[in-house]
Amino acid sequence: ARLLRRTVLTGRPIRVRHHADGDGMCAAIPVQLALENVVRDVHGDPDAARHLFKRLPSKAPYYEMEDVTRDLNFALEGRARHGQKLPFLLMLDNGSTEEDVPAYENLAHYDIPIAVVDHHHPDPAAVEPLLDAHVNPYLHDEDYRITTGMMCVELARLIDPSITDELEHVPAVAGLSDRSKAEAMDDYVALADEAGYDESDLLDIGEALDYAAHWLRYSEGKTLVNDALNVGCDDEQRHEELVEFLAERAERDVDRQLAALDDHVEHERLASGAHLYRIDLDEYAHRFTYPAPGKTTGELHDTRVKETGDPVITIGYGPDFCVLRSDGVRLDIPNMVTELNEELPEAGVSGGGHLVVGSIKFVKGRRGAVIETLVEKMADAEIDEALSSTAALDD
Repeated sequence: ARLLRRTVLTGRPIRVRHHADGDGMCAAIPVQLALENVVRDVHGDPDAARHLFKRLPSKAPYYEMEDVTRDLNFALEGRARHGQKLPFLLMLDNGSTEEDVPAYENLAHYDIPIAVVDHHHPDPAAVEPLLDAHVNPYLHDEDYRITTGMMCVELARLIDPSITDELEHVPAVAGLSDRSKAEAMDDYVALADEAGYDESDLLDIGEALDYAAHWLRYSEGKTLVNDALNVGCDDEQRHEELVEFLAERAERDVDRQLAALDDHVEHERLASGAHLYRIDLDEYAHRFTYPAPGKTTGELHDTRVKETGDPVITIGYGPDFCVLRSDGVRLDIPNMVTELNEELPEAGVSGGGHLVVGSIKFVKGRRGAVIETLVEKMADAEIDEALSSTAALDD
Protein backbone atom coordinates (compact mmCIF):
# COMPACT_ATOMS: atom_id res chain seq x y z
CA ALA A 1 0.00 0.00 0.00
CA ARG A 2 2.87 2.39 0.82
CA LEU A 3 4.56 1.53 -2.45
CA LEU A 4 1.42 2.28 -4.45
CA ARG A 5 0.68 5.54 -2.62
CA ARG A 6 4.30 6.62 -3.11
CA THR A 7 3.97 5.84 -6.82
CA VAL A 8 0.92 8.14 -7.05
CA LEU A 9 2.81 10.93 -5.22
CA THR A 10 5.64 10.77 -7.76
CA GLY A 11 3.20 11.12 -10.67
CA ARG A 12 4.09 7.74 -12.11
CA PRO A 13 1.32 5.91 -14.04
CA ILE A 14 0.05 2.62 -12.61
CA ARG A 15 -0.93 -0.22 -14.92
CA VAL A 16 -2.92 -3.10 -13.40
CA ARG A 17 -3.04 -6.54 -15.02
CA HIS A 18 -5.49 -8.98 -13.46
CA HIS A 19 -6.90 -12.40 -14.22
CA ALA A 20 -10.18 -12.05 -16.15
CA ASP A 21 -12.41 -13.95 -13.74
CA GLY A 22 -14.60 -13.21 -10.74
CA ASP A 23 -11.80 -13.24 -8.17
CA GLY A 24 -9.51 -11.19 -10.43
CA MET A 25 -12.14 -8.49 -10.85
CA CYS A 26 -13.00 -8.51 -7.14
CA ALA A 27 -9.28 -7.84 -6.62
CA ALA A 28 -8.81 -5.16 -9.25
CA ILE A 29 -11.96 -3.05 -8.89
CA PRO A 30 -11.48 -2.06 -5.20
CA VAL A 31 -7.80 -1.27 -5.80
CA GLN A 32 -8.75 0.79 -8.85
CA LEU A 33 -11.37 2.76 -6.90
CA ALA A 34 -8.93 3.43 -4.05
CA LEU A 35 -6.02 4.48 -6.27
CA GLU A 36 -8.15 6.69 -8.50
CA ASN A 37 -9.42 8.50 -5.39
CA VAL A 38 -5.84 9.06 -4.21
CA VAL A 39 -4.76 10.23 -7.69
CA ARG A 40 -7.55 12.84 -7.78
CA ASP A 41 -6.71 14.03 -4.25
CA VAL A 42 -2.99 14.29 -4.90
CA HIS A 43 -3.12 15.89 -8.33
CA GLY A 44 -6.27 17.99 -7.90
CA ASP A 45 -7.41 17.15 -11.42
CA PRO A 46 -10.57 15.12 -12.12
CA ASP A 47 -8.98 13.81 -15.34
CA ALA A 48 -5.70 12.76 -13.71
CA ALA A 49 -6.87 9.21 -12.97
CA ARG A 50 -7.68 8.65 -16.65
CA HIS A 51 -4.07 9.40 -17.56
CA LEU A 52 -2.31 7.80 -14.58
CA PHE A 53 -4.27 4.58 -14.09
CA LYS A 54 -5.05 1.76 -16.51
CA ARG A 55 -6.61 -1.64 -15.73
CA LEU A 56 -6.54 -4.51 -18.21
CA PRO A 57 -7.70 -8.12 -17.83
CA SER A 58 -5.56 -11.11 -18.82
CA LYS A 59 -7.19 -14.29 -20.12
CA ALA A 60 -4.18 -16.53 -19.48
CA PRO A 61 -3.26 -17.59 -15.91
CA TYR A 62 0.12 -15.90 -16.35
CA TYR A 63 1.57 -12.76 -17.98
CA GLU A 64 1.77 -13.66 -21.66
CA MET A 65 4.42 -12.26 -23.98
CA GLU A 66 1.65 -10.85 -26.18
CA ASP A 67 0.29 -8.86 -23.22
CA VAL A 68 3.63 -7.63 -21.96
CA THR A 69 4.73 -6.58 -25.46
CA ARG A 70 1.51 -4.60 -25.90
CA ASP A 71 1.87 -3.01 -22.45
CA LEU A 72 5.51 -2.13 -23.01
CA ASN A 73 4.81 -0.60 -26.42
CA PHE A 74 1.94 1.47 -24.96
CA ALA A 75 4.22 2.72 -22.16
CA LEU A 76 7.08 3.62 -24.48
CA GLU A 77 4.73 5.48 -26.83
CA GLY A 78 3.30 7.40 -23.86
CA ARG A 79 6.79 8.45 -22.84
CA ALA A 80 7.79 9.46 -26.38
CA ARG A 81 4.58 11.38 -27.21
CA HIS A 82 3.54 12.87 -23.89
CA GLY A 83 6.64 12.72 -21.70
CA GLN A 84 4.97 10.29 -19.28
CA LYS A 85 7.06 8.29 -16.87
CA LEU A 86 7.18 4.55 -17.51
CA PRO A 87 4.49 2.86 -15.43
CA PHE A 88 4.44 0.84 -12.26
CA LEU A 89 2.99 -2.62 -13.02
CA LEU A 90 0.64 -4.22 -10.48
CA MET A 91 -0.23 -7.87 -11.15
CA LEU A 92 -3.38 -9.16 -9.40
CA ASP A 93 -4.56 -12.80 -9.23
CA ASN A 94 -1.67 -13.59 -11.56
CA GLY A 95 2.08 -13.20 -11.66
CA SER A 96 3.58 -15.56 -9.05
CA THR A 97 4.76 -18.40 -11.30
CA GLU A 98 7.75 -19.29 -13.43
CA GLU A 99 5.60 -18.79 -16.55
CA ASP A 100 5.60 -15.05 -15.75
CA VAL A 101 9.40 -14.77 -15.77
CA PRO A 102 9.94 -14.12 -19.53
CA ALA A 103 7.47 -11.22 -19.41
CA TYR A 104 9.16 -9.77 -16.32
CA GLU A 105 12.58 -10.13 -17.93
CA ASN A 106 11.28 -8.18 -20.91
CA LEU A 107 10.22 -5.33 -18.59
CA ALA A 108 13.58 -5.48 -16.79
CA HIS A 109 15.21 -3.83 -19.82
CA TYR A 110 13.32 -0.69 -18.81
CA ASP A 111 12.64 1.14 -15.55
CA ILE A 112 9.29 -0.54 -14.80
CA PRO A 113 8.81 -1.69 -11.18
CA ILE A 114 6.53 -4.71 -10.62
CA ALA A 115 4.42 -5.75 -7.64
CA VAL A 116 2.32 -8.93 -7.39
CA VAL A 117 -0.68 -9.88 -5.25
CA ASP A 118 -1.63 -13.45 -6.10
CA HIS A 119 -2.80 -16.71 -4.56
CA HIS A 120 -1.65 -19.21 -7.20
CA HIS A 121 1.11 -21.58 -6.11
CA PRO A 122 4.23 -19.38 -6.38
CA ASP A 123 7.78 -19.91 -7.61
CA PRO A 124 9.42 -17.31 -5.36
CA ALA A 125 12.96 -18.24 -6.39
CA ALA A 126 12.06 -17.55 -10.03
CA VAL A 127 10.00 -14.36 -9.72
CA GLU A 128 11.15 -12.48 -6.63
CA PRO A 129 14.49 -11.27 -8.06
CA LEU A 130 12.38 -9.42 -10.65
CA LEU A 131 9.73 -8.00 -8.27
CA ASP A 132 9.60 -4.97 -5.98
CA ALA A 133 6.87 -6.56 -3.84
CA HIS A 134 5.26 -10.00 -3.71
CA VAL A 135 2.17 -10.85 -1.65
CA ASN A 136 1.03 -14.49 -1.70
CA PRO A 137 -0.60 -16.56 1.06
CA TYR A 138 1.73 -19.49 0.30
CA LEU A 139 4.63 -17.33 1.51
CA HIS A 140 2.97 -17.16 4.94
CA ASP A 141 1.94 -20.80 5.51
CA GLU A 142 -1.50 -20.28 3.95
CA ASP A 143 -2.79 -21.43 0.54
CA TYR A 144 -5.06 -20.65 -2.41
CA ARG A 145 -8.17 -20.54 -0.19
CA ILE A 146 -7.15 -17.00 0.77
CA THR A 147 -8.14 -15.46 -2.55
CA THR A 148 -6.65 -12.41 -4.21
CA GLY A 149 -9.99 -10.59 -3.96
CA MET A 150 -9.95 -10.99 -0.18
CA MET A 151 -6.42 -9.62 0.06
CA CYS A 152 -7.03 -6.75 -2.33
CA VAL A 153 -10.06 -5.51 -0.40
CA GLU A 154 -7.69 -5.04 2.53
CA LEU A 155 -5.11 -3.45 0.23
CA ALA A 156 -7.71 -1.01 -1.09
CA ARG A 157 -8.80 -0.12 2.46
CA LEU A 158 -5.19 0.60 3.40
CA ILE A 159 -4.83 2.89 0.39
CA ASP A 160 -8.16 4.68 0.96
CA PRO A 161 -10.05 3.76 4.17
CA SER A 162 -13.05 5.86 3.13
CA ILE A 163 -14.27 3.16 0.72
CA THR A 164 -14.57 0.44 3.40
CA ASP A 165 -18.38 0.49 3.57
CA GLU A 166 -18.62 0.03 -0.19
CA LEU A 167 -16.52 -3.16 -0.13
CA GLU A 168 -18.15 -5.23 2.62
CA HIS A 169 -19.64 -7.77 0.20
CA VAL A 170 -16.64 -8.07 -2.12
CA PRO A 171 -14.51 -10.65 -0.20
CA ALA A 172 -17.49 -13.04 -0.10
CA VAL A 173 -18.08 -12.63 -3.85
CA ALA A 174 -14.37 -13.29 -4.47
CA GLY A 175 -14.36 -16.38 -2.27
CA LEU A 176 -17.49 -17.86 -3.83
CA SER A 177 -16.22 -17.08 -7.34
CA ASP A 178 -13.00 -19.00 -6.63
CA ARG A 179 -14.75 -21.73 -4.58
CA SER A 180 -12.75 -20.93 -1.46
CA LYS A 181 -12.98 -23.17 1.59
CA ALA A 182 -11.13 -20.67 3.78
CA GLU A 183 -12.09 -20.55 7.46
CA ALA A 184 -12.89 -16.86 6.99
CA MET A 185 -15.61 -17.55 4.40
CA ASP A 186 -18.41 -17.85 6.97
CA ASP A 187 -17.37 -14.49 8.42
CA TYR A 188 -17.19 -12.87 4.99
CA VAL A 189 -20.63 -14.18 4.04
CA ALA A 190 -22.01 -12.90 7.35
CA LEU A 191 -20.42 -9.48 6.73
CA ALA A 192 -22.02 -9.35 3.28
CA ASP A 193 -25.38 -10.37 4.77
CA GLU A 194 -25.19 -7.44 7.18
CA ALA A 195 -24.58 -5.19 4.16
CA GLY A 196 -27.76 -6.52 2.51
CA TYR A 197 -26.42 -9.33 0.30
CA ASP A 198 -27.58 -12.89 0.96
CA GLU A 199 -25.73 -15.93 -0.40
CA SER A 200 -27.90 -16.06 -3.51
CA ASP A 201 -27.08 -12.41 -4.28
CA LEU A 202 -23.35 -13.10 -3.92
CA LEU A 203 -23.47 -16.11 -6.24
CA ASP A 204 -25.44 -14.12 -8.83
CA ILE A 205 -22.91 -11.28 -8.70
CA GLY A 206 -20.09 -13.79 -9.25
CA GLU A 207 -21.91 -15.31 -12.23
CA ALA A 208 -22.63 -11.85 -13.65
CA LEU A 209 -18.95 -10.87 -13.37
CA ASP A 210 -17.85 -14.09 -15.04
CA TYR A 211 -20.35 -13.62 -17.86
CA ALA A 212 -19.35 -9.99 -18.40
CA ALA A 213 -15.65 -10.90 -18.38
CA HIS A 214 -16.21 -13.52 -21.07
CA TRP A 215 -17.75 -11.03 -23.50
CA LEU A 216 -15.46 -8.15 -22.60
CA ARG A 217 -12.46 -10.36 -23.49
CA TYR A 218 -9.47 -7.98 -23.33
CA SER A 219 -11.41 -4.79 -22.58
CA GLU A 220 -11.61 -3.12 -19.17
CA GLY A 221 -15.39 -2.55 -19.21
CA LYS A 222 -15.07 -0.27 -16.21
CA THR A 223 -18.62 1.02 -15.79
CA LEU A 224 -20.25 -2.31 -16.64
CA VAL A 225 -18.08 -4.29 -14.23
CA ASN A 226 -18.38 -1.67 -11.47
CA ASP A 227 -22.16 -1.73 -11.78
CA ALA A 228 -22.25 -5.54 -11.68
CA LEU A 229 -20.05 -5.67 -8.55
CA ASN A 230 -21.75 -2.58 -7.03
CA VAL A 231 -18.45 -0.85 -6.30
CA GLY A 232 -18.24 2.70 -7.61
CA CYS A 233 -21.83 2.28 -8.86
CA ASP A 234 -24.18 5.24 -8.48
CA ASP A 235 -27.48 3.42 -9.13
CA GLU A 236 -28.49 0.52 -6.85
CA GLN A 237 -31.49 -0.41 -9.01
CA ARG A 238 -29.36 -0.62 -12.13
CA HIS A 239 -26.93 -2.91 -10.26
CA GLU A 240 -29.73 -5.27 -9.25
CA GLU A 241 -31.33 -5.38 -12.70
CA LEU A 242 -27.97 -5.83 -14.43
CA VAL A 243 -26.92 -8.70 -12.15
CA GLU A 244 -30.28 -10.41 -12.60
CA PHE A 245 -30.03 -10.13 -16.39
CA LEU A 246 -26.40 -11.30 -16.66
CA ALA A 247 -26.78 -14.13 -14.13
CA GLU A 248 -29.91 -15.46 -15.88
CA ARG A 249 -28.13 -15.41 -19.25
CA ALA A 250 -25.15 -17.18 -17.73
CA GLU A 251 -27.33 -19.90 -16.19
CA ARG A 252 -29.18 -20.42 -19.47
CA ASP A 253 -25.94 -20.82 -21.44
CA VAL A 254 -24.43 -23.19 -18.86
CA ASP A 255 -27.54 -25.40 -18.92
CA ARG A 256 -27.40 -25.54 -22.72
CA GLN A 257 -23.73 -26.48 -22.63
CA LEU A 258 -24.17 -29.25 -20.07
CA ALA A 259 -27.09 -30.69 -22.05
CA ALA A 260 -24.86 -30.89 -25.13
CA LEU A 261 -22.07 -32.63 -23.21
CA ASP A 262 -23.93 -35.05 -21.01
CA ASP A 263 -24.15 -38.08 -23.33
CA HIS A 264 -20.47 -37.87 -24.26
CA VAL A 265 -18.76 -37.79 -20.86
CA GLU A 266 -16.40 -40.76 -20.33
CA HIS A 267 -16.18 -42.23 -16.82
CA GLU A 268 -13.75 -44.54 -15.07
CA ARG A 269 -12.81 -45.39 -11.49
CA LEU A 270 -9.17 -44.86 -10.57
CA ALA A 271 -7.20 -47.23 -8.34
CA SER A 272 -7.43 -44.65 -5.54
CA GLY A 273 -11.23 -44.92 -5.64
CA ALA A 274 -11.69 -41.47 -7.18
CA HIS A 275 -14.05 -41.00 -10.12
CA LEU A 276 -12.44 -39.71 -13.32
CA TYR A 277 -14.59 -37.96 -15.91
CA ARG A 278 -13.30 -36.90 -19.33
CA ILE A 279 -14.96 -34.80 -22.03
CA ASP A 280 -13.71 -33.78 -25.48
CA LEU A 281 -14.69 -30.12 -25.55
CA ASP A 282 -13.60 -29.67 -29.15
CA GLU A 283 -16.04 -32.32 -30.37
CA TYR A 284 -19.03 -31.97 -28.05
CA ALA A 285 -19.16 -28.46 -26.56
CA HIS A 286 -20.54 -25.28 -28.09
CA ARG A 287 -17.46 -23.29 -29.08
CA PHE A 288 -16.67 -19.56 -29.16
CA THR A 289 -19.48 -18.78 -26.77
CA TYR A 290 -20.19 -18.80 -23.04
CA PRO A 291 -19.19 -20.80 -21.06
CA ALA A 292 -15.55 -21.12 -22.10
CA PRO A 293 -13.69 -24.45 -21.65
CA GLY A 294 -12.59 -23.70 -18.07
CA LYS A 295 -16.06 -22.73 -16.92
CA THR A 296 -17.62 -25.65 -18.83
CA THR A 297 -15.31 -28.15 -17.15
CA GLY A 298 -15.96 -26.60 -13.73
CA GLU A 299 -19.74 -26.77 -14.14
CA LEU A 300 -19.59 -30.38 -15.34
CA HIS A 301 -17.33 -31.22 -12.41
CA ASP A 302 -19.77 -29.69 -9.92
CA THR A 303 -22.63 -31.83 -11.23
CA ARG A 304 -20.59 -35.02 -10.87
CA VAL A 305 -19.45 -34.14 -7.34
CA LYS A 306 -23.07 -33.63 -6.30
CA GLU A 307 -24.15 -36.88 -7.97
CA THR A 308 -21.46 -39.11 -6.45
CA GLY A 309 -20.50 -37.53 -3.13
CA ASP A 310 -17.07 -39.13 -3.67
CA PRO A 311 -13.65 -37.78 -4.70
CA VAL A 312 -13.91 -36.65 -8.34
CA ILE A 313 -11.47 -35.52 -11.03
CA THR A 314 -12.73 -33.95 -14.25
CA ILE A 315 -10.68 -33.36 -17.42
CA GLY A 316 -12.04 -31.18 -20.22
CA TYR A 317 -9.71 -31.28 -23.22
CA GLY A 318 -9.32 -29.79 -26.68
CA PRO A 319 -6.78 -30.20 -29.48
CA ASP A 320 -3.88 -28.67 -27.54
CA PHE A 321 -5.13 -27.98 -24.01
CA CYS A 322 -6.87 -29.55 -21.06
CA VAL A 323 -8.64 -28.08 -18.05
CA LEU A 324 -8.44 -29.93 -14.71
CA ARG A 325 -10.75 -29.89 -11.70
CA SER A 326 -10.58 -32.12 -8.64
CA ASP A 327 -12.52 -32.60 -5.44
CA GLY A 328 -11.10 -34.63 -2.59
CA VAL A 329 -7.86 -35.47 -4.47
CA ARG A 330 -4.47 -33.80 -3.92
CA LEU A 331 -3.36 -33.33 -7.53
CA ASP A 332 -0.69 -30.59 -7.17
CA ILE A 333 -1.13 -29.47 -10.78
CA PRO A 334 1.97 -27.19 -10.91
CA ASN A 335 4.15 -30.15 -9.91
CA MET A 336 2.45 -32.38 -12.50
CA VAL A 337 3.32 -29.84 -15.20
CA THR A 338 6.97 -29.97 -14.15
CA GLU A 339 6.97 -33.78 -14.23
CA LEU A 340 5.22 -33.89 -17.62
CA ASN A 341 7.92 -31.63 -19.07
CA GLU A 342 10.59 -33.99 -17.78
CA GLU A 343 8.88 -37.15 -19.04
CA LEU A 344 7.53 -35.75 -22.36
CA PRO A 345 9.93 -32.94 -23.30
CA GLU A 346 8.76 -32.98 -26.92
CA ALA A 347 5.15 -32.23 -25.85
CA GLY A 348 5.89 -28.62 -24.87
CA VAL A 349 3.71 -28.75 -21.75
CA SER A 350 3.03 -25.44 -20.02
CA GLY A 351 0.49 -24.06 -17.56
CA GLY A 352 -0.37 -24.67 -13.92
CA GLY A 353 -2.86 -23.43 -11.35
CA HIS A 354 -3.70 -24.57 -7.82
CA LEU A 355 -3.68 -27.96 -6.14
CA VAL A 356 -7.24 -28.63 -7.35
CA VAL A 357 -7.82 -26.30 -10.33
CA GLY A 358 -5.59 -25.78 -13.32
CA SER A 359 -5.08 -25.83 -17.07
CA ILE A 360 -2.24 -26.95 -19.29
CA LYS A 361 -1.26 -26.53 -22.94
CA PHE A 362 0.75 -28.92 -25.10
CA VAL A 363 1.66 -29.77 -28.68
CA LYS A 364 -1.42 -31.01 -30.51
CA GLY A 365 0.20 -34.18 -31.84
CA ARG A 366 1.13 -35.35 -28.33
CA ARG A 367 -2.31 -34.91 -26.77
CA GLY A 368 -2.89 -38.63 -26.26
CA ALA A 369 0.44 -39.17 -24.52
CA VAL A 370 0.02 -36.08 -22.31
CA ILE A 371 -3.47 -36.99 -21.15
CA GLU A 372 -2.66 -40.66 -20.52
CA THR A 373 0.46 -39.73 -18.52
CA LEU A 374 -1.62 -37.18 -16.63
CA VAL A 375 -4.23 -39.82 -15.78
CA GLU A 376 -1.49 -42.16 -14.49
CA LYS A 377 -0.31 -39.42 -12.14
CA MET A 378 -3.88 -38.73 -11.03
CA ALA A 379 -4.36 -42.41 -10.19
CA ASP A 380 -1.40 -42.15 -7.79
CA ALA A 381 -2.60 -38.89 -6.22
CA GLU A 382 -3.47 -38.88 -2.52
CA ILE A 383 -7.11 -38.74 -1.47
CA ASP A 384 -7.70 -35.65 0.68
CA GLU A 385 -11.32 -34.80 1.38
CA ALA A 386 -10.35 -31.35 2.72
CA LEU A 387 -9.39 -30.23 -0.79
CA SER A 388 -12.19 -29.05 -3.03
CA SER A 389 -12.87 -26.95 -6.12
CA THR A 390 -16.65 -27.02 -5.68
CA ALA A 391 -18.78 -24.32 -4.09
CA ALA A 392 -17.35 -22.82 -0.95
CA LEU A 393 -20.40 -23.27 1.26
CA ASP A 394 -22.01 -26.64 1.71
CA ASP A 395 -25.79 -26.98 1.71
